[in-house]
Amino acid sequence: MPRKRSRPQVRRRTLAALFIPLSALIVLVAVGLLARERLSELWFRAAEPALSPPRRGLRPAAELEEAIVLGARELGVPRGRIGRRPGPDGFPRFEFRCPDALHPITANRWLSRIFADTGIEILDCSEDGPLPRPRLEYKLAAGARREARATLTLLPPTGEPPLAAAHPRLAILVDDLGNNYDRVTRGLLALEQPLTASILPGLNYSKRVEKEARRRGHAIFLHLPMEPAEYPDKDPGDLAVLTSMSSDSIVELLVDIQRDFARLDGFNNHMGSKAAADERVVGAVLDWAARDRLLVVDSYTAPDSRIYALARKRELPVLRADLFLDGAEEDELGIMSNLAEATELARKRGWALVICHPRPETLAALTAMLPRLTDYGLRFVTVPQLFAGLSGSDPAPAPRQPGPG
Repeated sequence: MPRKRSRPQVRRRTLAALFIPLSALIVLVAVGLLARERLSELWFRAAEPALSPPRRGLRPAAELEEAIVLGARELGVPRGRIGRRPGPDGFPRFEFRCPDALHPITANRWLSRIFADTGIEILDCSEDGPLPRPRLEYKLAAGARREARATLTLLPPTGEPPLAAAHPRLAILVDDLGNNYDRVTRGLLALEQPLTASILPGLNYSKRVEKEARRRGHAIFLHLPMEPAEYPDKDPGDLAVLTSMSSDSIVELLVDIQRDFARLDGFNNHMGSKAAADERVVGAVLDWAARDRLLVVDSYTAPDSRIYALARKRELPVLRADLFLDGAEEDELGIMSNLAEATELARKRGWALVICHPRPETLAALTAMLPRLTDYGLRFVTVPQLFAGLSGSDPAPAPRQPGPG
């Protein structure tokens, strides 16, 4: 049986769920001497901290101090800028300021890794102060009986938010809506940032989800069921586009589906690893989409999907999803890490388009991270808003692994 966690451990895990998994966010301000102002060059720092092997044989108090100095050094803080004074409990209190070019999420992730690798126990970690740059305070211990203890305060940086100048855009497409109207669905639609709700047709809650999403200002996509390679073992639903259907039957089906929606902004495929690879089938779907100039998003559920290529050939407005935030095995921390990857892509290219699903872990990750990323200058947009800011289709979609389907 697993051990019951102590209260400090539970609190530590709660904070870790908010901070640790997001990949490192760093800014490099490139100030030109020319009259024309240049944007800062920003990036997520993907490298892991270059740990030095901890020295052996030190007394616990010395091990604790060495780990703190090592952590500061890895964050770019020299030893001379680490404050040290006695605390009211008789144990030392250390403090240093997080560098301006470093997000506290990154600092927390690296420090936690360093403490774990050097055998230092985090008894508690708390945050204080306004978002997105809170002050972090660690209660640390070393020694077999935790006889050496210390408090470390990581003061927030004072510089400008690193994404403020660039304003990259991120569009989040929420798939598989319409099955229910539970806490997770309501929570996703209630997020303050604009989303695109991709709704499966003909389900019990499809119309209710559409109405609520419209009321909250989100865009509406049809999440079009298409035949997967594993069909019929893997069932895309009663209103699916199948390769056995004639082109006219496909268009008739889609016209009937569209009547159940007040208005559609576009569509993306649900499953479809087989149907999306069939040019005739995809051509019939695009014939329907072209009638109302619906926006097209290739969910890219198979490497040989023809949706993106054929839509571009027909000069239809089309994009291909860059990333699935929440694969079937992803936990909350993994989703946060994928969100960091998407933000880095948006920083490099100016925008990114990702897909997620109504899962509790997804709601928790987005609830925790979207406000922080908004405060840091990332702009969340609907898919139609993203299209409106682009000059036609993306000419060079970022290569990635296909998603499920």
